[in-house]
Amino acid sequence: MAVYNPKPEFFRQAVLSVLGQTMPVLELVLVNDGGSDEFKSVLPDDDRIRVFTKPNEGVAATRNFAIKQCRGEYIAFLDQDDYWYSDKLAEQMAMISVKGEACMVISPVDIVDNQGVPIIKQNRKKVTNRYFRKIAHPDIRFPLADGNFIYSSTPLIHRRVFECVGLFDSFTQPHDDWDMYLRIALAGISVHCYRERALSVWRMHDSNESQKRMAMMLSKCEVEWKILQGGVPEPVAKIMHSNLALDQIVMDNLWYNEREFARFRETVRRDLPGLMRCAVNSGRHDRYVTGYRKRAASAIIKSARRYLLSLFSRQR
Repeated sequence: MAVYNPKPEFFRQAVLSVLGQTMPVLELVLVNDGGSDEFKSVLPDDDRIRVFTKPNEGVAATRNFAIKQCRGEYIAFLDQDDYWYSDKLAEQMAMISVKGEACMVISPVDIVDNQGVPIIKQNRKKVTNRYFRKIAHPDIRFPLADGNFIYSSTPLIHRRVFECVGLFDSFTQPHDDWDMYLRIALAGISVHCYRERALSVWRMHDSNESQKRMAMMLSKCEVEWKILQGGVPEPVAKIMHSNLALDQIVMDNLWYNEREFARFRETVRRDLPGLMRCAVNSGRHDRYVTGYRKRAASAIIKSARRYLLSLFSRQR
Protein backbone atom coordinates (compact mmCIF):
# COMPACT_ATOMS: atom_id res chain seq x y z
CA MET A 1 0.00 0.00 0.00
CA ALA A 2 1.37 3.39 -1.02
CA VAL A 3 0.71 5.87 1.81
CA TYR A 4 0.64 9.65 1.65
CA ASN A 5 -1.12 11.61 4.41
CA PRO A 6 -4.24 9.40 4.43
CA LYS A 7 -7.50 10.20 6.17
CA PRO A 8 -7.21 8.19 9.41
CA GLU A 9 -10.67 6.60 9.32
CA PHE A 10 -10.34 5.49 5.68
CA PHE A 11 -6.78 4.29 6.15
CA ARG A 12 -7.58 2.22 9.23
CA GLN A 13 -10.47 0.55 7.40
CA ALA A 14 -8.12 -0.29 4.52
CA VAL A 15 -5.51 -1.78 6.85
CA LEU A 16 -8.02 -3.85 8.82
CA SER A 17 -9.54 -5.18 5.59
CA VAL A 18 -6.15 -6.66 4.71
CA LEU A 19 -5.31 -8.05 8.12
CA GLY A 20 -8.82 -9.54 8.47
CA GLN A 21 -8.75 -11.63 5.30
CA THR A 22 -10.13 -15.16 5.64
CA MET A 23 -6.95 -16.30 3.88
CA PRO A 24 -4.30 -14.85 6.21
CA VAL A 25 -1.75 -12.57 4.59
CA LEU A 26 1.96 -13.05 5.10
CA GLU A 27 2.62 -9.33 5.41
CA LEU A 28 1.21 -5.87 4.83
CA VAL A 29 3.85 -3.62 3.30
CA LEU A 30 3.15 0.09 3.84
CA VAL A 31 5.37 2.62 2.08
CA ASN A 32 5.17 6.23 3.21
CA ASP A 33 5.80 8.35 0.12
CA GLY A 34 7.39 11.33 1.85
CA GLY A 35 4.33 12.34 3.86
CA SER A 36 3.67 12.71 7.55
CA ASP A 37 4.10 9.64 9.75
CA GLU A 38 0.94 10.39 11.73
CA PHE A 39 -0.77 7.43 10.04
CA LYS A 40 1.25 5.11 12.28
CA SER A 41 -0.90 6.14 15.25
CA VAL A 42 -3.94 4.31 13.84
CA LEU A 43 -2.11 1.09 12.98
CA PRO A 44 -3.09 -1.96 15.03
CA ASP A 45 -0.46 -3.94 16.90
CA ASP A 46 0.23 -6.65 14.32
CA ASP A 47 3.68 -7.98 13.51
CA ARG A 48 2.66 -8.61 9.90
CA ILE A 49 2.76 -4.85 9.27
CA ARG A 50 6.03 -3.58 7.78
CA VAL A 51 6.42 0.18 7.37
CA PHE A 52 8.96 1.88 5.10
CA THR A 53 9.57 5.56 4.38
CA LYS A 54 11.01 7.12 1.23
CA PRO A 55 11.18 10.56 -0.43
CA ASN A 56 8.08 11.68 -2.30
CA GLU A 57 8.10 10.30 -5.86
CA GLY A 58 4.48 9.44 -6.61
CA VAL A 59 2.41 6.30 -6.44
CA ALA A 60 4.13 4.39 -9.27
CA ALA A 61 7.60 4.67 -7.75
CA THR A 62 6.15 3.88 -4.32
CA ARG A 63 4.50 0.70 -5.59
CA ASN A 64 7.81 -0.30 -7.18
CA PHE A 65 9.59 0.24 -3.87
CA ALA A 66 6.94 -1.86 -2.12
CA ILE A 67 7.25 -4.71 -4.63
CA LYS A 68 10.98 -4.92 -3.91
CA GLN A 69 10.28 -5.27 -0.18
CA CYS A 70 7.64 -7.97 -0.55
CA ARG A 71 8.58 -11.48 0.55
CA GLY A 72 5.46 -13.29 -0.63
CA GLU A 73 4.83 -15.16 -3.87
CA TYR A 74 1.67 -13.25 -4.80
CA ILE A 75 1.32 -9.49 -4.43
CA ALA A 76 -1.95 -7.54 -4.19
CA PHE A 77 -2.34 -3.76 -4.19
CA LEU A 78 -4.69 -1.61 -2.18
CA ASP A 79 -5.08 2.17 -2.36
CA GLN A 80 -5.04 3.87 1.02
CA ASP A 81 -8.70 4.99 0.87
CA ASP A 82 -10.14 1.74 -0.51
CA TYR A 83 -10.76 -1.59 1.18
CA TRP A 84 -11.24 -5.28 0.49
CA TYR A 85 -14.07 -7.61 1.39
CA SER A 86 -12.90 -10.28 3.82
CA ASP A 87 -12.78 -13.12 1.27
CA LYS A 88 -11.05 -11.15 -1.48
CA LEU A 89 -7.75 -13.04 -1.46
CA ALA A 90 -9.34 -16.44 -0.81
CA GLU A 91 -11.65 -16.08 -3.81
CA GLN A 92 -8.86 -14.86 -6.07
CA MET A 93 -6.39 -17.55 -5.03
CA ALA A 94 -9.06 -20.17 -5.76
CA MET A 95 -8.99 -18.99 -9.38
CA ILE A 96 -5.40 -20.21 -9.73
CA SER A 97 -5.53 -23.90 -10.60
CA VAL A 98 -1.77 -24.36 -11.06
CA LYS A 99 0.17 -23.76 -7.86
CA GLY A 100 2.66 -20.95 -8.25
CA GLU A 101 1.35 -19.91 -11.68
CA ALA A 102 2.75 -16.58 -12.88
CA CYS A 103 -0.55 -14.85 -13.59
CA MET A 104 -2.82 -11.94 -12.72
CA VAL A 105 -6.26 -12.31 -11.15
CA ILE A 106 -8.80 -9.49 -11.47
CA SER A 107 -12.27 -8.95 -10.05
CA PRO A 108 -15.15 -6.42 -10.03
CA VAL A 109 -15.32 -3.45 -7.68
CA ASP A 110 -18.04 -1.77 -5.65
CA ILE A 111 -18.18 2.02 -5.32
CA VAL A 112 -18.89 4.09 -2.21
CA ASP A 113 -18.82 7.84 -1.63
CA ASN A 114 -16.77 9.79 0.91
CA GLN A 115 -19.17 8.79 3.67
CA GLY A 116 -18.93 5.12 2.77
CA VAL A 117 -22.46 5.04 1.33
CA PRO A 118 -22.78 2.70 -1.67
CA ILE A 119 -23.33 4.48 -4.96
CA ILE A 120 -26.17 2.41 -6.34
CA LYS A 121 -27.22 4.45 -9.33
CA GLN A 122 -25.59 5.01 -12.71
CA ASN A 123 -21.91 5.08 -11.71
CA ARG A 124 -21.90 1.73 -9.92
CA LYS A 125 -24.03 0.04 -12.57
CA LYS A 126 -21.88 1.46 -15.36
CA VAL A 127 -18.65 0.21 -13.77
CA THR A 128 -20.04 -3.26 -13.03
CA ASN A 129 -21.59 -3.72 -16.47
CA ARG A 130 -18.41 -2.53 -18.14
CA TYR A 131 -16.31 -5.10 -16.28
CA PHE A 132 -18.53 -8.04 -17.24
CA ARG A 133 -18.89 -6.81 -20.81
CA LYS A 134 -15.13 -6.53 -21.16
CA ILE A 135 -14.21 -9.91 -19.67
CA ALA A 136 -16.71 -11.62 -21.98
CA HIS A 137 -14.14 -11.15 -24.76
CA PRO A 138 -12.03 -14.31 -25.27
CA ASP A 139 -8.83 -12.26 -25.66
CA ILE A 140 -8.32 -9.71 -22.89
CA ARG A 141 -5.83 -7.71 -24.96
CA PHE A 142 -8.68 -6.23 -27.00
CA PRO A 143 -10.91 -4.91 -24.17
CA LEU A 144 -7.83 -3.59 -22.35
CA ALA A 145 -6.60 -1.82 -25.48
CA ASP A 146 -10.01 -0.13 -25.73
CA GLY A 147 -9.62 1.29 -22.21
CA ASN A 148 -8.81 0.34 -18.64
CA PHE A 149 -11.55 -1.43 -16.69
CA ILE A 150 -9.37 -2.87 -13.90
CA TYR A 151 -9.36 -0.85 -10.69
CA SER A 152 -6.03 -0.62 -8.90
CA SER A 153 -7.25 -2.19 -5.64
CA THR A 154 -8.42 -5.39 -7.33
CA PRO A 155 -5.51 -7.29 -9.00
CA LEU A 156 -3.53 -10.13 -7.46
CA ILE A 157 -0.24 -10.65 -9.33
CA HIS A 158 2.52 -13.24 -9.06
CA ARG A 159 5.88 -11.60 -8.38
CA ARG A 160 7.48 -13.30 -11.41
CA VAL A 161 5.16 -11.26 -13.64
CA PHE A 162 7.11 -8.13 -12.73
CA GLU A 163 10.36 -9.87 -13.65
CA CYS A 164 8.83 -10.49 -17.08
CA VAL A 165 7.20 -7.14 -17.88
CA GLY A 166 9.04 -4.74 -15.57
CA LEU A 167 7.76 -2.45 -12.83
CA PHE A 168 5.31 0.47 -12.92
CA ASP A 169 6.27 3.34 -15.22
CA SER A 170 6.21 6.71 -13.43
CA PHE A 171 6.07 8.56 -16.74
CA THR A 172 2.58 7.18 -17.39
CA GLN A 173 1.19 8.14 -13.99
CA PRO A 174 -1.72 8.30 -13.13
CA HIS A 175 -2.40 5.70 -15.84
CA ASP A 176 0.59 3.63 -14.74
CA ASP A 177 -1.74 0.83 -13.65
CA TRP A 178 -3.35 0.62 -17.11
CA ASP A 179 0.10 0.60 -18.68
CA MET A 180 1.06 -2.31 -16.42
CA TYR A 181 -2.06 -4.35 -17.20
CA LEU A 182 -1.55 -3.81 -20.95
CA ARG A 183 2.04 -5.01 -20.72
CA ILE A 184 0.93 -8.09 -18.79
CA ALA A 185 -1.76 -8.97 -21.32
CA LEU A 186 0.45 -8.27 -24.34
CA ALA A 187 3.19 -10.48 -22.86
CA GLY A 188 0.80 -13.44 -23.02
CA ILE A 189 0.61 -13.85 -19.25
CA SER A 190 -2.58 -15.54 -18.04
CA VAL A 191 -5.25 -13.19 -16.69
CA HIS A 192 -7.97 -14.89 -14.64
CA CYS A 193 -11.23 -12.94 -14.38
CA TYR A 194 -13.38 -13.43 -11.30
CA ARG A 195 -17.07 -13.32 -12.27
CA GLU A 196 -19.15 -13.75 -9.13
CA ARG A 197 -19.27 -10.32 -7.44
CA ALA A 198 -17.16 -7.40 -6.30
CA LEU A 199 -14.29 -8.25 -3.97
CA SER A 200 -12.93 -4.73 -3.46
CA VAL A 201 -14.42 -1.32 -2.72
CA TRP A 202 -13.34 1.89 -4.44
CA ARG A 203 -14.01 5.15 -2.65
CA MET A 204 -15.07 7.84 -5.12
CA HIS A 205 -13.74 11.33 -4.46
CA ASP A 206 -14.72 14.66 -5.99
CA SER A 207 -11.80 15.65 -8.22
CA ASN A 208 -13.23 17.44 -11.19
CA GLU A 209 -10.72 20.29 -11.58
CA SER A 210 -9.80 20.97 -15.21
CA GLN A 211 -6.10 20.71 -14.42
CA LYS A 212 -6.55 17.18 -13.12
CA ARG A 213 -8.63 16.21 -16.14
CA MET A 214 -5.89 17.50 -18.42
CA ALA A 215 -3.27 15.50 -16.51
CA MET A 216 -5.42 12.39 -16.81
CA MET A 217 -5.84 12.79 -20.56
CA LEU A 218 -2.14 13.52 -21.07
CA SER A 219 -1.13 10.36 -19.23
CA LYS A 220 -3.73 8.28 -21.10
CA CYS A 221 -2.31 9.49 -24.42
CA GLU A 222 1.19 8.79 -23.14
CA VAL A 223 0.27 5.14 -22.49
CA GLU A 224 -1.28 4.80 -25.96
CA TRP A 225 1.81 6.30 -27.63
CA LYS A 226 4.11 4.09 -25.57
CA ILE A 227 2.27 0.86 -26.35
CA LEU A 228 2.05 1.69 -30.06
CA GLN A 229 5.75 2.50 -30.28
CA GLY A 230 6.63 -0.75 -28.51
CA GLY A 231 5.13 -2.84 -31.29
CA VAL A 232 1.83 -4.64 -30.79
CA PRO A 233 -0.31 -6.99 -32.93
CA GLU A 234 -2.05 -5.08 -35.73
CA PRO A 235 -5.64 -5.48 -34.45
CA VAL A 236 -4.61 -4.13 -31.03
CA ALA A 237 -2.64 -1.31 -32.65
CA LYS A 238 -5.68 -0.22 -34.66
CA ILE A 239 -7.79 0.00 -31.52
CA MET A 240 -5.20 2.04 -29.67
CA HIS A 241 -4.42 4.29 -32.64
CA SER A 242 -8.07 5.19 -33.19
CA ASN A 243 -8.66 5.75 -29.47
CA LEU A 244 -5.59 7.99 -29.33
CA ALA A 245 -7.06 10.15 -32.10
CA LEU A 246 -10.26 10.53 -30.06
CA ASP A 247 -8.42 11.20 -26.79
CA GLN A 248 -6.42 13.99 -28.38
CA ILE A 249 -9.65 15.72 -29.41
CA VAL A 250 -11.08 15.26 -25.91
CA MET A 251 -7.94 16.89 -24.55
CA ASP A 252 -8.22 19.75 -27.07
CA ASN A 253 -11.73 20.47 -25.84
CA LEU A 254 -10.43 21.01 -22.32
CA TRP A 255 -8.74 24.16 -23.65
CA TYR A 256 -12.15 25.35 -24.82
CA ASN A 257 -13.55 24.71 -21.34
CA GLU A 258 -10.80 26.95 -19.97
CA ARG A 259 -11.71 29.62 -22.56
CA GLU A 260 -8.28 29.25 -24.13
CA PHE A 261 -9.90 29.68 -27.53
CA ALA A 262 -6.79 30.39 -29.61
CA ARG A 263 -5.06 27.29 -28.25
CA PHE A 264 -8.22 25.25 -28.76
CA ARG A 265 -8.43 26.26 -32.43
CA GLU A 266 -4.74 25.52 -32.97
CA THR A 267 -4.87 22.02 -31.49
CA VAL A 268 -8.23 21.03 -32.93
CA ARG A 269 -7.13 22.04 -36.46
CA ARG A 270 -4.15 19.75 -35.99
CA ASP A 271 -6.01 16.77 -34.50
CA LEU A 272 -9.49 16.77 -36.03
CA PRO A 273 -8.48 15.43 -39.50
CA GLY A 274 -6.92 12.36 -37.86
CA LEU A 275 -10.07 11.62 -35.88
CA MET A 276 -12.22 12.05 -38.98
CA ARG A 277 -10.09 9.52 -40.86
CA CYS A 278 -10.36 7.05 -37.98
CA ALA A 279 -14.11 7.54 -37.71
CA VAL A 280 -14.57 6.78 -41.40
CA ASN A 281 -11.96 4.06 -41.86
CA SER A 282 -9.95 3.09 -38.80
CA GLY A 283 -9.41 -0.48 -40.00
CA ARG A 284 -10.97 -1.71 -36.76
CA HIS A 285 -13.10 -4.83 -36.86
CA ASP A 286 -13.48 -5.39 -33.12
CA ARG A 287 -16.72 -5.54 -31.15
CA TYR A 288 -16.18 -2.03 -29.78
CA VAL A 289 -15.97 -0.25 -33.13
CA THR A 290 -19.65 0.77 -33.28
CA GLY A 291 -19.45 2.48 -29.91
CA TYR A 292 -16.20 4.10 -30.95
CA ARG A 293 -17.68 5.56 -34.11
CA LYS A 294 -20.59 7.03 -32.17
CA ARG A 295 -18.22 8.68 -29.71
CA ALA A 296 -15.98 9.91 -32.52
CA ALA A 297 -18.91 11.38 -34.47
CA SER A 298 -20.14 13.15 -31.35
CA ALA A 299 -16.66 14.57 -30.68
CA ILE A 300 -16.29 15.76 -34.28
CA ILE A 301 -19.65 17.57 -34.24
CA LYS A 302 -18.99 19.09 -30.82
CA SER A 303 -15.49 20.27 -31.78
CA ALA A 304 -16.63 21.79 -35.09
CA ARG A 305 -19.47 23.65 -33.38
CA ARG A 306 -17.13 24.91 -30.67
CA TYR A 307 -14.60 26.00 -33.27
CA LEU A 308 -17.18 28.23 -34.93
CA LEU A 309 -18.38 29.59 -31.59
CA SER A 310 -14.83 30.36 -30.52
CA LEU A 311 -14.36 32.63 -33.53
CA PHE A 312 -16.96 34.96 -32.05
CA SER A 313 -15.78 34.64 -28.45
CA ARG A 314 -13.37 36.93 -26.65
CA GLN A 315 -9.82 35.80 -27.39
CA ARG A 316 -7.63 34.59 -24.60
